Amino acid sequence: MSYDLATIAAQIIVVNDRVIAGERPDKAGPMARSRLQEAGLADTGLTVISEAAEEVHHALATALAGSARLVLLLGGTGFSRHDHAPEAVREVIAVELPGIAEQIRSHGLAATPLSVLSRGVVGVTSRGRDGALVVASPGSRGGASDTLDVLIPLLGQIFTQLDEE
Repeated sequence: MSYDLATIAAQIIVVNDRVIAGERPDKAGPMARSRLQEAGLADTGLTVISEAAEEVHHALATALAGSARLVLLLGGTGFSRHDHAPEAVREVIAVELPGIAEQIRSHGLAATPLSVLSRGVVGVTSRGRDGALVVASPGSRGGASDTLDVLIPLLGQIFTQLDEE
């Protein structure tokens, strides 16, 4: 039995001051939205926020308070003073899935040695039907693509486990 991903609402949150300021286009967000839709997720929102810690926390809380069962934060996974996504994710997850984050970094090594600098985090907010999958991913187009390469094939099994009685 395969999981019907069309029942899963997703929210993509792009965390990038330069995109907000109009200094560069958002390439990762639209690509991620397209890939998730191609994977079968029909309801996929996209928002762009600043890198301020309070904005990251607010956007994540808003997505989780809504209908999103998959929240993908793109950006803010480095270690500069503006990178807060991993901390925000760890505050809302009940169970961390470190193997997925490790696999994403490993997958990225094929393209760049910089992938190991990402502090990406993956986890679920609870162990049940009310649980959401939350991912802090690199914000570059390549980093986001690496994340989706690893994540998309796992979505059906992740949501099957969350929805088990």
